[in-house]
Amino acid sequence: MLVIRRRPGEAFFVGEDVEIRIVELNAHRVVLGIVAPQEVPILRGEIRQAAEQNQLAAQTTPRALASS
Repeated sequence: MLVIRRRPGEAFFVGEDVEIRIVELNAHRVVLGIVAPQEVPILRGEIRQAAEQNQLAAQTTPRALASS
């Protein structure tokens, strides 16, 4: 894991096309701005985890129950 310290208004790049900018910083949260090509998916961690769990559940559901 790479750990980078940035101040509000500063940015860093991931590859050539993705810019992450620190928009706001306070004691309880960090607000990030992300500039990336439209074909690059950007998902919050909890949304991605829920999608993966739903996909796994759909794959393990017996066919008889799925078609009822």
